[in-house]
Amino acid sequence: MNHLWKKAGALLLTAGLLTSILAGCGNNNNGSSEASKETESKANSSASTSSGAEAGNENFNETGFPIVNEKVTLSFAYVKSANMRDLNENAMFQKLEETTNVHIDWQYAGDADWPEQKSLLLASGDLPDVFFGSNTLKDMDIMTNLDYFVPLEDYIDKYCTNLQAAYEAEPIMRKMITSPDGHIYTLSRKLPLRPKGCDVPFINQKWLDNLGLEMPTTVDEWYNVLKAFKEQDANGNGDPNDEVPLTGSGKENMFDWIRYTNAWGITDSLEENLLALDQKTKKPVFIPADERYKECIEFFHKLYSEGIMDQEFFTQDGSMADAKLKNEEVSRVGTGIAWEVKSQTNPHSDEYVVMPPLAGPNGDRYIRGNDATIIYGRNEFTVTTACEYPEVAMRWADAYADDDISVQSYWGPYGEVLDKADDGTITFLDPPEGKNGDVWYWEVTCRDHGPKYISPETEAKIVLPEGSGDGAKLECDEIIKDFVAEPYPLVNYTEEQMDEISKLTVDIYKYVKESWANWIVNGGIENDWDGYIAQLNQMGLERLMEIYQEALDSYNSAS
Repeated sequence: MNHLWKKAGALLLTAGLLTSILAGCGNNNNGSSEASKETESKANSSASTSSGAEAGNENFNETGFPIVNEKVTLSFAYVKSANMRDLNENAMFQKLEETTNVHIDWQYAGDADWPEQKSLLLASGDLPDVFFGSNTLKDMDIMTNLDYFVPLEDYIDKYCTNLQAAYEAEPIMRKMITSPDGHIYTLSRKLPLRPKGCDVPFINQKWLDNLGLEMPTTVDEWYNVLKAFKEQDANGNGDPNDEVPLTGSGKENMFDWIRYTNAWGITDSLEENLLALDQKTKKPVFIPADERYKECIEFFHKLYSEGIMDQEFFTQDGSMADAKLKNEEVSRVGTGIAWEVKSQTNPHSDEYVVMPPLAGPNGDRYIRGNDATIIYGRNEFTVTTACEYPEVAMRWADAYADDDISVQSYWGPYGEVLDKADDGTITFLDPPEGKNGDVWYWEVTCRDHGPKYISPETEAKIVLPEGSGDGAKLECDEIIKDFVAEPYPLVNYTEEQMDEISKLTVDIYKYVKESWANWIVNGGIENDWDGYIAQLNQMGLERLMEIYQEALDSYNSAS
């Protein structure tokens, strides 16, 4: 375990002694009191955004490579999965270190431990040089701790030619990271060759054929199909009771279910705030307070009460639901929503097909879009005031945004995952036996994370594998892409707005999630609805929606 996380773990046992025992983890080696003073001093000096960008440094090269003549080490905090290999073993990162002469001290944390570790680090001011990847810091972490982060716009303009080119080609990449105060505190990314649609509805075609049923096109037809799946021996194994028409997991959050509101005309929810953009009015919609949500809940209560919806939906986690879908002996699940159908339904992937978006009661047929959630992203690279060499860090980030580096950081190194021909064509090598491409890419590199950008010219030379991984996803996308809803954009909030959102949503989210589960299981939403909305407004929902509208107006008016 890295020293940063050892200290954070120790603090869990001795939180009351936080300020006296925490040692500096970035480039500070003094006690926490002195480190905090130094951090505060750097934070104050960074407000001008120009001191670092103009600082004299004989070891530093403003252009070309290496970035520094004598090797410099930067500490990067990164949250990685248990299956992901050490990035220092990645040939691309090794080559990047040779080119830049910058060594990265990767300070890893696990998904489960990170929220508490992060809170301790931000509370103490004991920081790495860089927070790397959007799974390390969220908008609220940054906007409520601005004194810890270096404004980056001057560094971008002076040193970062790759980022400048990306922002010129894709203005949204700069727009989504420019805070209301005019500063840029974190870098964005755009993922290559991404589909337009995010969620892919799927259905067991073999079950339809076994029962002589047509592909459903409306939610009413879908109900009839699901009912037949439940009551008849759809999988043909002689047991009419082992089919699960519709499964999933609502144990940890609503998001596995909220995607089904697509057919009711409210879609493109941002996972963190249950927020959508109304497709007709172009105003923000809080999904759980919309009349269409109520209609959707009533429909799903009907499914649950009739045993069509998995009765363990609210008690099982995602792995338990997945186990039903991937049962070895016989297919047991009739329909669902996935990122990509083939990998999600293996070992019975030959039975499943994409189900075109269903028409709801008002004829709406939508799919959650990909732009605001997957293709574009921010908080990919955030430089802290503990960093002694912010100009080095930013030149390294700019090198990372190079086409070749971004390609390899997304899929994996040349020679191991990819092959690059002399004419620039990039093809994919076969993954190890027993692994599909998507799983493999996440094991060998940091995949979605980091300030990557790949030009359209390079994208045109990438030949995705057919029938698996990203190639299979784009095949699915051909069926759903025309139904993608316009997303609620990645707007920027002021520090005051972010603080207010944080306070308002605690009780609102808790109440929403409790009511949601209760209504699907026990019913009663029709009788409870008016009182529910009144309670949400008492908790501050009206003010919350005002903030969302203000932020959207500001985003739309920005250049």
